[in-house]
Amino acid sequence: MSKIWVADVGFEVDAKVVRWDDSGGFNAMLTRCTEFPRPTQPCRGNGVYPYSDEVPQRRRRYRERPAMRGELSLEAAQGVIRQFILHHDGCPNAEVCFNVLHNERGLSCHFLIDNDGTIYQTMDMAYMAFHAAGFNGRSVGVEISNRGDAKRYPGFYRNRDVITCRIHDHTFLAYEYTEEQHRALEALGRGIARALPNVPIEYPQDSPGRQAWTISDNVSSFAGFLGHYHTTGRKWDPGPLDFKRLCDRIRGQRSFPVAFAKDARPIVPEDSDELREAASALYKNSEEELEGGYFPVGKLGKSKLWHGGLHLAGKEDQEVFAPFAGRVVAARMGTQSAAGSANFALVRHDLSVGPEGIRFFTLYFHLADELSRPGGDGAPEWLENETWQREAAPGRIVLFDEPVEAGRVVGRVGQAGPASYRSPQIHFEVFATREVAGAIEPGLWTVIDGTPSGRLSEDQGVLAELDRTGDGQLSRRELIEFFAGDANRRLIRYLVTLHVSEWTDSPDWIETLKRIPELGGRSDREIEDLFRQQIEPTLWWTEEVAHHARLPRDGVVYHYHPITFVKFINEKLLEAQVLEDVGVGAFSAEEAKETPDGVYDDQEDTSGASFVEESELEDEDYGQDLTLEDLVKGFQE
Repeated sequence: MSKIWVADVGFEVDAKVVRWDDSGGFNAMLTRCTEFPRPTQPCRGNGVYPYSDEVPQRRRRYRERPAMRGELSLEAAQGVIRQFILHHDGCPNAEVCFNVLHNERGLSCHFLIDNDGTIYQTMDMAYMAFHAAGFNGRSVGVEISNRGDAKRYPGFYRNRDVITCRIHDHTFLAYEYTEEQHRALEALGRGIARALPNVPIEYPQDSPGRQAWTISDNVSSFAGFLGHYHTTGRKWDPGPLDFKRLCDRIRGQRSFPVAFAKDARPIVPEDSDELREAASALYKNSEEELEGGYFPVGKLGKSKLWHGGLHLAGKEDQEVFAPFAGRVVAARMGTQSAAGSANFALVRHDLSVGPEGIRFFTLYFHLADELSRPGGDGAPEWLENETWQREAAPGRIVLFDEPVEAGRVVGRVGQAGPASYRSPQIHFEVFATREVAGAIEPGLWTVIDGTPSGRLSEDQGVLAELDRTGDGQLSRRELIEFFAGDANRRLIRYLVTLHVSEWTDSPDWIETLKRIPELGGRSDREIEDLFRQQIEPTLWWTEEVAHHARLPRDGVVYHYHPITFVKFINEKLLEAQVLEDVGVGAFSAEEAKETPDGVYDDQEDTSGASFVEESELEDEDYGQDLTLEDLVKGFQE
């Protein structure tokens, strides 16, 4: 294990990393030419300035990020950086690349990956490198050693494959990257995701799951991994790199939260028919194997209470998995209520499904207590987070930020339900601050605005299906019979309900309870006791949590049927696999042409115009309107 560094804080990566100030490192933070590697030509001004006639003569090959306003802290850097830009250097190795950047042109890039997979970090990521003009202030970059154009430089490598790629509608014949470089890049990508929470493991797409191979729409606001060619038509680096493959390997295997077949890991099938069968098994689990915990309403007495998720039955301590890659942002353990376990984990997901990025959250409630036993096999990896280790205590909500890969354990099944028929189960929930599913496929989803009625549902589009007797009340039998076999339950699965979360303390729960007809005969003291015993221990959506997780303080969010949502996103990604590939290896070598005039890789851009623009060298603070709180909060979609 080695480390990569941001604001002088190290984050482990499973690869060899040589730091800029280590022996044998390449130091881009030196304000002069370097003796290692020795410049191929004498540098100017007593060895201070780059030796090229084509570039501005500057001493520093980097600068402070203007938006950070001199706040060189981890917190500020994490708030500002939101892009990881990949290049190929056009050079035979990392030593030549660094010499070209630092000594010849007065430029820089945070990382270099050599042919053998060695990663050189040339500067702290908190600083701004000169590697992608117009994007330097919000990005970190990596140069991967590769001569690039196999049409122009045939036979340059003895043992490296050539492959076609089509970028900016031009077919290139390019050298492939080595397997060592692929592994190093994956390890670096995982480290970037761990170190920089505003850089999701996503890539520019022109349709769901299909990589864009030209300047990306909305590239300025895009957050994630991208190539230099996504930012400008003047570049074609990193050439044949398959961003989908890279991101998929970093993100892990997409999963359902619990097993849909006996003793099976709930990995999402790659066949669409098998995907539907897996979802059907989980529908049956939540609708027929449990008597309660339905989406989108439950009952409180006989009143209709919004219920933003559903319950899934399992075995006690059975593993619960993350459906998609994300970040665990809050958790609580060691808490019980009259309804069972009040332990939870909250995960934020940033996902690209086509050109638009979406953000949503998954909640896992009624988890088994991880404080009462050692970790061991099956324990979630986020328990190793330093903040959790330092602050965790029974009943305490801990706020942190820990990446989790798809298919990794986020918790284990706990007990829930009234004491008389408590059983192993979890509450699984999907919600978002804006309507994201309809943006992907308009017309499929029906949005119900439940905000006017607060915590209690009064929407007839929902209740008409459930209230069989028409008495305006909701009995346990009515719910069970509807979800056990009514054909209209399928319509419920495509509802999007906008309402206040059940996990907030406002609107006032006690006042809500007083509106329940069946509780009308109870005293204020009895209602308060009911709240203290059954509801208060479950609440977690505080102002502090909302601020940290980037949620609205009032708790009003869009809720989705969680099984349908997971199925829907995976269906969109599977559809992309049958689309015609327009990128790597899709064309014959005979179709490849010479690189067009005005399009370069990084070695060929001798002026450095694609690396840095004048506005990025000016001293004014173009982030002067941003507070530190804005920086910490990060960029929003």
